[in-house]
Amino acid sequence: VFESVIKWVKKDLDQRKDFLTELMEHVRLPIIASRPDILLNIVNEPLLKNNPKCKDFVIEALSFNIQKSVQYFTIPQTIRCKPRQFGDSQKVILMFSESDTSPRCYTEWYDPATKLREKAPGINDGRQKAGLGVIRDQFVFAVGGVNYSYSQSVSMLDVSSQSPSWVPMADMVVGRELLGVGVLDDCIYAVGGYDGNRALNSVEVFDVSNQKWRLVASMSTKRCNLGIGVVNNRLYAVNIYIISLFIICNQGLKLVTGL
Repeated sequence: VFESVIKWVKKDLDQRKDFLTELMEHVRLPIIASRPDILLNIVNEPLLKNNPKCKDFVIEALSFNIQKSVQYFTIPQTIRCKPRQFGDSQKVILMFSESDTSPRCYTEWYDPATKLREKAPGINDGRQKAGLGVIRDQFVFAVGGVNYSYSQSVSMLDVSSQSPSWVPMADMVVGRELLGVGVLDDCIYAVGGYDGNRALNSVEVFDVSNQKWRLVASMSTKRCNLGIGVVNNRLYAVNIYIISLFIICNQGLKLVTGL
């Protein structure tokens, strides 16, 4: 893609160089630059080096890839850093299954359009009682519930990566299994669960700014093996008997009521 753009500009440089900046605003350089050979071409390309705005795009691509090399999880902030989204027919579902061999928990891609399944990266720890959440159709989180027991452990899979693999993330504050996981405003919420002795009412959220978990308002009732849903910027915790409603406001997460 990058080389095609450059060839297109060079074809009639005098007439088209004024449009280079506008064009490069829509080229996903940070994603393309994950390949070292392409990154070298980008850095050394005269058309980009001689254009101040395009140099900013190159610096953005370099910074993005440096950041991803030292920390696993980055929320894309611009269209250039966000992987392309395809039509619903090409959406892929990630399925989990238990295994008696290594990896203990293997995963598969399923494409509804082709109805085909293929192997995906596995997790060495069994996640039979974990919670799962996805941010921006790109980052898959497996939270708690390791090897039939409660755990603070969290793993993440970046499905847009050239070589996707499960990587460890910051541990939760509280060890949990049979918990509920919800995603709201690019944040992962771990709700309730079981700590090996009792059901939990505590709730914590993964802060992407410092990649740490922090406790927020607790539920009024302890519950495990629950479901989580998000409707109109509200996080719902649901089990057989009780529904708790949280509202996101300027002061943070607030428990409104239990039904």
